[in-house]
Amino acid sequence: MSVLCGLFVLVLCFGRLGAEWTLLQSATRAPRAAPAEFVDALSREAAGSGVARAAAVAAALRLAGFSNAESRAEREDRLAATVADLHRALLGAPLVAANWERLAFTEQLRHRPLEAARAWRMAVVAGAFDPAAMARRLQSGFALWPYMDADGRDAMDLQVRTFFAWGPGSVTELAVRFGAEEIVRQGLAAEPAAAADFERRLSHLKH
Repeated sequence: MSVLCGLFVLVLCFGRLGAEWTLLQSATRAPRAAPAEFVDALSREAAGSGVARAAAVAAALRLAGFSNAESRAEREDRLAATVADLHRALLGAPLVAANWERLAFTEQLRHRPLEAARAWRMAVVAGAFDPAAMARRLQSGFALWPYMDADGRDAMDLQVRTFFAWGPGSVTELAVRFGAEEIVRQGLAAEPAAAADFERRLSHLKH
């Protein structure tokens, strides 16, 4: 439960995407290839960078207005349209990690954790090291861990190792806050020195 609650504080560290993560305060709640429904009727020409940017902006605007939806049906329609916009954006610009993160976020709001976990993994593939994304990436990864396949968990291990090397104190604090100590231990298992450092920091925080 504490891991899932982490989604509610992602807005505190989301940077440019912060406004979108505030939606979680009012809402109750990758494979090697893209999601199955990812390819739509767009032609190659229509999937150019200009169209991709426009679709990404449209998705962001839909999310910004999500909390204003007056009914459950309207919220669901808005989220479905957001997913469609993000698929268009990613078709034209598949290496924009922020859009994969938005997709994971939106799929979480739609109660589709498997799809969210796949999108989360693709965010790692598109941009494995982004210091500004560390807190939100780890928090969402902790929440989605139960739904990740083997590739997703490998990606999570990579994020843990990468971010621990850059900010061990922050990673340790996040692990404690969201009850994710075992996930971090698994991520650091192949690096004994880092694993020992984590245990020292963990002991210090808890005593």
